[in-house]
Formats: sequence, C-alpha cells, structure tokens
Amino acid sequence: MSPPSVFSSVLAAAILLIACISPVPAADIARPMPTTKAPAESSPWRFDLTPYTWMPSLYGTSAIKRHTTDIDATFFGDLVHRKIPKELFGVMTAFEARNDRFAILGDFTYLLVGGSKSGVRVLTPAPIATLAVSASLDASVQMIVTELAAAYEVVRWGQTAGTAVSIDVFGGGRLWWQQAEASLDASATLALAFPDQTYTISGNRAVAKSGQVSWIDPMVGLRVRGTLAPGHELTVSGDIGGFDVGSKFSWQAIGAYRWQFAQSSGVTWSGMLGYRALYADYSQGSGATFYGYDMLQHGPIVGLSARF
Repeated sequence: MSPPSVFSSVLAAAILLIACISPVPAADIARPMPTTKAPAESSPWRFDLTPYTWMPSLYGTSAIKRHTTDIDATFFGDLVHRKIPKELFGVMTAFEARNDRFAILGDFTYLLVGGSKSGVRVLTPAPIATLAVSASLDASVQMIVTELAAAYEVVRWGQTAGTAVSIDVFGGGRLWWQQAEASLDASATLALAFPDQTYTISGNRAVAKSGQVSWIDPMVGLRVRGTLAPGHELTVSGDIGGFDVGSKFSWQAIGAYRWQFAQSSGVTWSGMLGYRALYADYSQGSGATFYGYDMLQHGPIVGLSARF
C-alpha cells in the first residue's frame, strides 16, 4: 500500500474512534458556548440623610445699633410658652456622603426663636428706666446656619459589621445669616431710655431691627464614630472656627445616638437622639450701624435617619 493510502486509512480510523467515544449531536456543535453574566457593581458611596428637630435654649447678648439685650431663654421655660407660634420654628437637615475613608458632611439649620420678659433683659438704657423697659421687652432672632465640610477617617479599630471605633478629621466652612429684632412698649419710658431715636415706632411698639447680616466662618474639627453593636451607633464631634475671618470665634459640639429599626427597598431607617451646642461671637459696624451676636445655643435634637 502506498504512503498516501496508509495516511488516509489512519486518519479515517482516528475520526471513527473519536466519534464512537464522544458522540456529539450536530445541533450541539453549532450551539455557542454559554457565558456567565458579570454581577452589577454596587456604588462605593453610602448616603445618610437626617431631618431633625433642635430645641435650643439661648444664652448670651444680642446688640442692635446702640442697644444690647441680655438673653437667657430656656426652650421649655421661655420659648415654648411664647404666644406667637411663628416665633418658635425650625427646619434642620444633616447630610453625609461616604466613600470608604472619605466623606462629605453637610448641615442646614433654619431657626426663628424669640424670648421675652423673664428671658430677656435690657442692658443699655439709663438705670432709672431699666425695670420698666425690661418688663416689656421682646427679642427675636431669625437665622440660617449652613455647614459644608470634607472629612477623612484617620484611624479605625474593629470591624465595620461589629463593634468598631473610627476617628475622622474634617475641615470646611459655616455660613451664617441672621436678622434680629428687639421691641418694647412705646411708653413715656422710651424718651428717657432711648433719646437717640434708633428705635422706630410701629403701632404701640418701639422696634430696632438689625437688617440682614451674614458671614462665613472657616472651621476644623474631629469626630469619633462608634458602633456599639450591629444597628447601634454613637457619634461625638466637635469643631472650632471663626479665627477673626468671620466671627471672632465659634465652636460646636454634637453627640448623637442612632438605632436601626427598619429596612425597606435598600434603605436603612434609624432613629436619632442627641444634644447640640453652637456658639459664635460676631460683631460688625459701630454706633447706629453696630450689630453684635455673642450667643450660645444648646439643646436636645431628635431626628430620623435614612441610609442608602
């Protein structure tokens, strides 16, 4: 047998052997190989949105033009009992976006609060008129405080899913906007107490208004986040700011406890209880254009947090 014939015979025998050992239907030969679909990647960002209520007491001084009032008004004793509901109002929301160790922090606070009589005392008028004026004096402050900061986790102990403690450093700015007003009965006492006519008569009241005042404070701070148990978190933070760029000096301290109570549609719901204190010492202008705000606001906070 010639070499080509031998080669053809061997090739035919090999094909027949393969077909007998591993028979494959023709339809399967034409079918493409199955592919595994890659799972969708989840976003590395985690978001927290926390609307909350702040119930602050006020302690300090508010100066409008040449008139300074001393305010020592407790939330439940002096502010809640105000007869005009619009003078006790607030809207607050905190926000956090976190990607591993990096986070963006934000907070928006709007407050309209007022104190009167026992909670407010006039400091500037002549001593003979002080008692009569103090008994009829009202003071209110409308303000917006907006914060924005970048944070970085510098150290972490423990596991995120269990007991853990983390420390963040952060820096940013705090924008203040205020409009203050002091008013008192337009009686004969006014001529003695305020001869400079910086009060405006409105009906039966004498009113001094600050106009709109705003400034920005740079700030730096530290935050400690602790997971006490799965679903239970404690956060304590503090910052200082102003540095004579905006206010002379400002500081803030917040402590908050959160507990998870529900999960739905990828959102984790938590309750929040805590305490917030915010202080600023700011002044601008002089004489009839002077405005000063040297005030500590402090009180409990209650909120609802959505994490997604």
